[in-house]
Amino acid sequence: MRESRESQKPFRVISIRAVFYAAIMLAAMSLSSACAGSPSGEGTESTNGAETTMASGGSDGAGYPVEITDSLGREITIDSEPENIASMAPSVTETLFEVGAGEKVVGVTTADAYPEEVADIAKIGDFQQVNIERLLELDTDLLFHSYDSTTRDVAEDLEERTNADVVVVNPQTLDEVVASMELVGSAAGEPEAGRELEEELRSDLEEISAAVEGEPEPTVFYEVFNDPLQTVGPGSFVHDGLEVAGAENIAADTNEGYPTYSAETVIERDPEYYLIGESVGITPEDVAERPGYSSLTAVEENNVVAVDDASLSRPGPRITEAIREIAEEMHPEAF
Repeated sequence: MRESRESQKPFRVISIRAVFYAAIMLAAMSLSSACAGSPSGEGTESTNGAETTMASGGSDGAGYPVEITDSLGREITIDSEPENIASMAPSVTETLFEVGAGEKVVGVTTADAYPEEVADIAKIGDFQQVNIERLLELDTDLLFHSYDSTTRDVAEDLEERTNADVVVVNPQTLDEVVASMELVGSAAGEPEAGRELEEELRSDLEEISAAVEGEPEPTVFYEVFNDPLQTVGPGSFVHDGLEVAGAENIAADTNEGYPTYSAETVIERDPEYYLIGESVGITPEDVAERPGYSSLTAVEENNVVAVDDASLSRPGPRITEAIREIAEEMHPEAF
């Protein structure tokens, strides 16, 4: 089920819907928790840098202790099933609800808005500042953290100050985003649901890729910020998503995940599509009014598109639906 597209004259605006994750992937599917350990021994799962080892036991069949490797390469042993989980990343919060661990979530950030249940959950900080006292009050036993600024020292300090297991989930590529579904599920006590979600996302990406295979690849520019102008490049999951959608990113030769970019280069390379995020407060009309932009092919052909960056720019379960919407916009005949 997808949200209908609205026409905003003189440009189209797409709301990249989130029915695949807790409204799409989030609220629509409540994947049941299931056992991952063997009653007679131990099992090991390894996925794209995240390894999970489970011993037999656990009240619901999920064996403990669980050994995982987080995004920093830290080997973490979770001795028992977590009861009070806090998340410092909205994308991880969405994943927790999608894999069926939502009832365990006791703390989220002020930036969390999805699914709607997070409105009633205690706030433990903003994107980077953690309220340690609040975490202690909530008796947090598992804390998910993210962000490039989170180092091993930061994670270990948080463990000491909160008495919680700290798992850093900071995927950079699209493949790492998908693999993080199992990592989060396993850490939260929902290993089977995490694996099922990962498999579903991989299947969805394969379906999109197959649909656009052989189609012409229109050039595209994705605007992350306007001042200074910033975009996405190789090493970022949004860039990977654009490629899956059958587009050619004009910033592919920057060899940076999130490079600054000049308006002059945008004008010179003249993308056929220009993508902006809905949350940044810039409209397609604003883009068209910039100096030199009125002659862009994307502007002339009504291809300045506002996308739901809460789905596209956050490394959570809704990202595949966002990629599908972009693919459908650029290759409507393929779907």
